Amino acid sequence: MIALKAFAKVNIGLKICGKRDDGYHNIKTTLTTVNLSDIIQIEEGGSDIIVESEGLDVPPEENLCYKAAALFRETYNIPRGVRIRLIKNIPVGGGLGGGSADAACVLKGLNKLFGTEISSDEMIETSRILGADVPFFIKGGAAYARGRGDELKFFKLPRMSLLIYYPGYPVSTKWAYEEYDRCLLTPQPEVNKIEEAEKDSKKKKKKKEKISFAIENDFEKVVFKKHPDLLDVKMNLIASGAFFISLSGSGSCLYTLIDDTMRKKVTEYLEGIGAQFYEVKTI
Repeated sequence: MIALKAFAKVNIGLKICGKRDDGYHNIKTTLTTVNLSDIIQIEEGGSDIIVESEGLDVPPEENLCYKAAALFRETYNIPRGVRIRLIKNIPVGGGLGGGSADAACVLKGLNKLFGTEISSDEMIETSRILGADVPFFIKGGAAYARGRGDELKFFKLPRMSLLIYYPGYPVSTKWAYEEYDRCLLTPQPEVNKIEEAEKDSKKKKKKKEKISFAIENDFEKVVFKKHPDLLDVKMNLIASGAFFISLSGSGSCLYTLIDDTMRKKVTEYLEGIGAQFYEVKTI
């Protein structure tokens, strides 16, 4: 049996650049893995694919671990069966890429288990069929992502300490994209007025604009509208001293950069509201 860690990711900014002809959306984002992980245990046995996980709320064959194993066996002509045990630590539906990370981990694990010696670049190409985020997790680290999110340029990112807040519920990525598209077709004069006021303010404060740290996630426009509690937490984190807070992906998780000067205030606030949160580092 082999055991591997499937690391989560956060999005440092996310820009939606329009809908594609294939039904997906073009995006621009920066991805980085963090040391919050699921555990994948894989062993050879029998002739079928068996996926086990406590609390698995979908049929095993619909789980991305199962799909990844089926894809690997079909692509590389592996007739032997495998048993996969998934231990979940990454919140489901939190925008941290847990399912995609698990799928990539299964591909890498099977490559190791069966000694097929498939290169990372080939595995990245193979993994595209499983989802837009999966290719990134084959290598992990940090990458600029374009297109559907699978056009990747990897780079080295300085190590950062983050705090991830999970509100206890998921946000559907499918819903978030659909709601974002719907909002684009709906007149929003109040938002337009706010944007115009912000532009006027920026013109008056050019010096401050040059040193500001403004990275935006377009999903916040729709997710905060449906879940105003997330906006409340973001505002309270800012009041606690955090200087950058953002949704990861389409949420529901928020994350913030932290250092020793603000860690105590931020954690005291989250502990005070009984929040579920994780202190992590980029890897």
